[in-house]
Amino acid sequence: MFNVKALVLILSAFIGLTQQSDWSYSDEASWGGSCHGSGQQSPINLVSQAAVTDYSGAVIRGPLEFSGYDAVDVGALNNGHTLKWKTLSGRQAPTVSGGPLEGNYTFQEFHLHWLSEHAIDGVKHPLEIHLLHAKSGYSVSEASKIENGLAVIAILFKVESSDSCNEALREVIPMVPGITEPTGDVDVTNVVDLKCLLTMMLPHSRILGSDRSSYFTYEGSLTTPACTEGVTWIILDRPLAVSDEQFKLISKADLGGQANYRSLQPQRLPVYRSVSPASVLSDPPTLSTLFKALYAGAPVVVDSAKKEVCRLVNIKAKLLGLGTVDCDGMEF
Repeated sequence: MFNVKALVLILSAFIGLTQQSDWSYSDEASWGGSCHGSGQQSPINLVSQAAVTDYSGAVIRGPLEFSGYDAVDVGALNNGHTLKWKTLSGRQAPTVSGGPLEGNYTFQEFHLHWLSEHAIDGVKHPLEIHLLHAKSGYSVSEASKIENGLAVIAILFKVESSDSCNEALREVIPMVPGITEPTGDVDVTNVVDLKCLLTMMLPHSRILGSDRSSYFTYEGSLTTPACTEGVTWIILDRPLAVSDEQFKLISKADLGGQANYRSLQPQRLPVYRSVSPASVLSDPPTLSTLFKALYAGAPVVVDSAKKEVCRLVNIKAKLLGLGTVDCDGMEF
């Protein structure tokens, strides 16, 4: 006898699987949108010696400033690709500004990748968290259509056995058991204090009144289809710690049996690195060091752009009492 109820259950499961499998990490070649364009895609390998240390403040114009991250109303879900925590209506969303950002950006969600998507000096980490922000006043969809409309803060994690290293994720981990299975819908809601994550991530950012944070920044893309470009990335260069027990709990989540990180992409735009006031005062760069960083960090920038940065470096060199060079007469 034909079992209608069984058929309905099978069709429902198939529809849900189809919705979750509209794209796959195991088949990046089929990704659409801008994923295979000629622009700057993410993630990339961040090479410390090649990054342009922004002594002139041309790109990183001040400290990062965070507001409202101490009580964030979030809903947690497993969408088949990641574990995600997104903001819910009813509370004023947190904002970040400063650093390489022009204007205010409103926090939208954070989600997890394991392994990490970015690498530093060729080394990947077990876990990477992305905090996605949209230009204030815009939705994510709207912000993705304007220049520099999106910003992502990325935090890398190393796994340690000690239970003393679990503070950064203490607000997040209790919600993980409720989202191990993919549904695509919010399964757990709570008000979380993300300030504990930020203060450990950026212990000397404006949140505590002083700017000694250290990070890489570059213009890239989202790391999932449609790989929207023009995204400002801020990647902390020192990983936080997640306990072995916490990492096992996270990595038990059902994502269809596949890792959820995109392959490294070619670097086509310069990567900049922040500088604390203390390091500028105690260890001023030589002119040769500045130019070495410039040309190592931007090998594919067009000549006119290189000459413009050359002029900016000359301005900084004059302030430091260093010699200058003829930018127009240099071969690039």
